[in-house]
Amino acid sequence: MSYEITPMKEDEIDIYIKVSWEALTQVEDSVLTLVYPDGFTESVQANMRKTTRDGLSDPSTSYVLIRDIDTKDVVAVACWYYQTKDVAIRELLDAEEKAREKRMEQGPIPGINYAVIDKFREASMESKREILAGRAHAALRVLSTLPAAQRKGAGTAGLIWGLRKADELGLPAYLVSSGMGRSLYAAHGFSEVGELSLDTSHHGRPHKVSHCCMLRAAKRISG
Repeated sequence: MSYEITPMKEDEIDIYIKVSWEALTQVEDSVLTLVYPDGFTESVQANMRKTTRDGLSDPSTSYVLIRDIDTKDVVAVACWYYQTKDVAIRELLDAEEKAREKRMEQGPIPGINYAVIDKFREASMESKREILAGRAHAALRVLSTLPAAQRKGAGTAGLIWGLRKADELGLPAYLVSSGMGRSLYAAHGFSEVGELSLDTSHHGRPHKVSHCCMLRAAKRISG
């Protein structure tokens, strides 16, 4: 199948969050169903909409929609982040603290399990800090493909799109993968550099959820 990739526009945010939800809730070890135990409620959608809109205004963040070139249906979505300069660890820690304060000011949102999301967020930030130490990098934040379009190249298209931009900038690429995506990322040059685990025994699952931190070396495109 062939695909076209376009930057997401503000009036396409609902398409983005719907595809993300439908795709990620099908992943066996996804934390999404733990974070949002009541499902895709109006309050959850409103929060996702706001978060995505805020991200869209950040020039370091790129949201893209992957469409079937024949039907024009969106079958996958991706979100890439590009940090083009090294950042001191102290600056990272200060930014993380400011983000925590902002979330506290916002107050709790119905339908969100904060015990899970806070634990996963803190573990994610700590792992990334340890692995990258503030170095400039590209980060794949989201790559979601609808179940019917999986293993047909849609996710690969979104991955390659972001890696090309990373290569143009001469940046290494970083991501956190569920078990389902590891083989795809490994096939495109990513290596496992760490593990991100979450004990879910107190949150409705009798085992820990394990994700893999992966890194792809910088490749500068010549010319």
